[in-house]
Amino acid sequence: MTSMNKQALDQAFARAAAAHKAGKLAEAKAGFERIVKAVPNMAQARFQLARILLDANDPQGAAKHLSAARKSAPKQPPVWQLSAIALGVLGDAVKIERFKSELKSAPIPATVKAELTAKMAINRPPEFGGASKADMDALIRALVNRDGDMALTLATALDRKHPGTALIINGLASAHDLLGDTVSADLLFRRAILRDPFAVSVRANYARFLKEQKQYLPAEQHLQRATQLQPENGILFALLADTLCETSKTQQAEDAAHKAVKLLPQDAYCQMILARACSLNGKTKEAEALFDDLIAHDRGLPQALVLRAGHYQQVGAFAASVADFIRAIDIDPTLTDLYYQLVMGTKFTAGDPLITEIEDRIARSPAAAQDPGTSYAMAKIHEDTKQYDKVFTYLRSANDALAAQTPWNHDEYNRLEDHIKTIATSTDLRALGTTNRNPVDPIFVTGLPRSGTTLTEQIIGAHSTTTGVGEAFWSRAALHPLIANGESGKWSAAQINTALIAAGQAYQAMSDEEAPNALRIVDKVVGNHEHIGLLGAAMPKSRVVVMKRDPRDNLLSIYKNRFNAHGLHYNTDLRALAYYYSRFLRWLEFWQELWPDSFHVLDYDELTADPEGQARKLLDYCDLPWEDGVLDFHKSDNSVRTLSVYQVRQPIYRSSVRSWERYADDLAPLFDALREFGVPLPD
Repeated sequence: MTSMNKQALDQAFARAAAAHKAGKLAEAKAGFERIVKAVPNMAQARFQLARILLDANDPQGAAKHLSAARKSAPKQPPVWQLSAIALGVLGDAVKIERFKSELKSAPIPATVKAELTAKMAINRPPEFGGASKADMDALIRALVNRDGDMALTLATALDRKHPGTALIINGLASAHDLLGDTVSADLLFRRAILRDPFAVSVRANYARFLKEQKQYLPAEQHLQRATQLQPENGILFALLADTLCETSKTQQAEDAAHKAVKLLPQDAYCQMILARACSLNGKTKEAEALFDDLIAHDRGLPQALVLRAGHYQQVGAFAASVADFIRAIDIDPTLTDLYYQLVMGTKFTAGDPLITEIEDRIARSPAAAQDPGTSYAMAKIHEDTKQYDKVFTYLRSANDALAAQTPWNHDEYNRLEDHIKTIATSTDLRALGTTNRNPVDPIFVTGLPRSGTTLTEQIIGAHSTTTGVGEAFWSRAALHPLIANGESGKWSAAQINTALIAAGQAYQAMSDEEAPNALRIVDKVVGNHEHIGLLGAAMPKSRVVVMKRDPRDNLLSIYKNRFNAHGLHYNTDLRALAYYYSRFLRWLEFWQELWPDSFHVLDYDELTADPEGQARKLLDYCDLPWEDGVLDFHKSDNSVRTLSVYQVRQPIYRSSVRSWERYADDLAPLFDALREFGVPLPD
């Protein structure tokens, strides 16, 4: 459709508007897009399209159409008002300042200008929308006291009396979160931000929610925007630093934490986060000095003890970590999840007095007895002490409890898989890999959890020319605009290529900032086997090493451990584990067919049987000359943040090979499911 007469235009607009009113957003979006293509200067169509895009969480697309609408219809206040919302949600400080400048000369009433300028102001106080301070205080008290039912009752009444108030909608979202309805909470938080994207408390609360849901990248984005809106708020900078720690942006985290401490020099939380950031940034002495000072003055307890215990585990000081964990539990016996963290850094032997102490403590604590983490801890203790007949009693209890809380949605996973594969087959990745001149050359180590990825990262990272960065999220952050589960059909080949080039540049910028002195980075992220071809096209000089392990040992090891990050919910169900492993194999087949030899498969069993032979092949693939020291990785003082925190402090061992045989009867459902899904089992 290249042009429309007035009658056709009116009819097309009416159809699109009717579809929008009926909730048929895809049909409405397509209709308005056709109109905009035919009549680019029709501001009304762009305005309606922007509304749809905002509801679909695409503020960038909305802002683009509204910018054009302002040029076509500069005298329309609604266009300017929606523009402010779109730019606020987008959170692009440069574009917002440009819009503010444009607003000054806009031909709209002065009252509208004043209202928009006030809404976009830095350090703006919260708006109650007509609600009394007493009513809002009552809602906040209910939320602080974690009384979800009371908070929901109060927020619902306020929302009915004062509809459309961002702060009230934010309270409603928080109440749903307290009651465990995270889907409604997420929708309401988004609605609150759409109502007032410049309300700092709304963004900060949504960021906290996202962080609790392990959605660190969007949490970081909201906190970055919140600190721009309220640059004198030290707690916001501390929250930002804490979130950046989760994505391995340790230098940025330390910088944000220093700002927090500068703004609030006596605040224990800010000092704790600075200590954590220093620890993760390899500044051991600075971190320990900060932790020691907090603990010596009984400040920030027990959390300071928990963070210092984690620090001690990362640097291999396991006895010190146990002492801190025990002391933290003494202060707050409800911290039952610490038993699991404690045992992960300890190798138990029969008669170890610590076992008796842990058992006695759990027996005295009803909360600990009911915590799945405690069951995982007891399973490990019994396995360490070779009481294999008791292990699965605890494992079933732990995994069944977690599976009931957060079941794995394989349909959602399949949709994401289809989305990424559609993206990958909609362009020529290999051709882009030959023309893209990005010089960054990271070595990506990936595979399933517990497949030997940490071991392999430590081997490569022990080379004199490499720097291991642990479980960095940089590649996910770089690829996020492309791989976020959306409408893969909307991407043309040219757009995909542009996005991949941008992803490579984004990764290079992050690695330059976080590891400026590294000659070559070793980046370990489980799950990157889903992105092999995308990584190769975005960074043609990169290498991808995929760890593979006997599925029976691999999946048993996953089942034995509690995973708190990465949305790893398939680990609590044996059938789901088998299905996920089958998809892992299909991914490798997919990439091998699409881009042959774009990755190197390293078998864990072969590596532990022939460390030097396999390590030589590994380094050769990575274009690294052989160094004997790579097999002495366990002597390194590098920080380790994974569940393998204890194992990587030991030389390569084979005791975990064929460990499934101890539990063959308990694992029979897993073996049946693996056969059902076509996974070959080694002899």
